[in-house]
Amino acid sequence: MTMIGTASAQVARFRIEDPLPDELKGRVAELMHSERAEDAEAAFRAAKVDDGHLWRKHGVLLLRVETGCDDDLCMVIIGQVTDQAIVPRLTLRAGPTITVGDELVKIWGVVSSLFIFEGREGLKIHVWSRGDKWLADACGDCSFGSGARSKEDPLPPPSIKSSE
Repeated sequence: MTMIGTASAQVARFRIEDPLPDELKGRVAELMHSERAEDAEAAFRAAKVDDGHLWRKHGVLLLRVETGCDDDLCMVIIGQVTDQAIVPRLTLRAGPTITVGDELVKIWGVVSSLFIFEGREGLKIHVWSRGDKWLADACGDCSFGSGARSKEDPLPPPSIKSSE
């Protein structure tokens, strides 16, 4: 885990690459049978987690399934760990690296923290923790935590982009 910091905020960058801990194997196997019925066994064998403090302290599991991927974009599940199961809260296709900061932002009346996932061709996927619910935001070249695109490099309108 790499820590980058300023006086106002701390940022951690890490990969979802740890093997499944024994205490999660049964719950992940059940989750794969419900989320990936056609290849549940292969998905279970290819499952990686972030085995840090998130799921142990806060019950939030970052699970990556490294089979059936499109290049480096694989199934990533953000799940709530309970005594009986892992309840999926958000599923997306993303790269293995995540950036998380300690900056909290109020979104629609709920204090939220930001997780940034890698998307296709350098694009980022901002994912906001809102208690036990999650919000995904496609975010191009946003700066960390701002949610605003750079004005210097606007995207072309859809009609121009689709004709190229």
